[in-house]
Amino acid sequence: MASYQVFCITKPNANSSHEHITHIGYYDAKTKVIIPVQAAIRRIDANPSEFYVQVGGEKAYVTVVRTKDHAPYIKTIPDGTKRDNLLSLERC
Repeated sequence: MASYQVFCITKPNANSSHEHITHIGYYDAKTKVIIPVQAAIRRIDANPSEFYVQVGGEKAYVTVVRTKDHAPYIKTIPDGTKRDNLLSLERC
């Protein structure tokens, strides 16, 4: 399984706490790649890829969240903080 460190995110309104992330950015070898969240979800579900955010020396892995009334979205698996580590990343 390929493992990629997410370094940036895109949201429609960067200051909104209610809008979901639309794109994530990572490096594949030395190439900067930005993909829609839906593509990341497909890759996580199919299991060829995992994504993570580096927090100090720790990795916070990205997971897919599914709820009855909303489209699937991504967030990090809780580590030592209550805030989603993806939201602390730079904007793409």
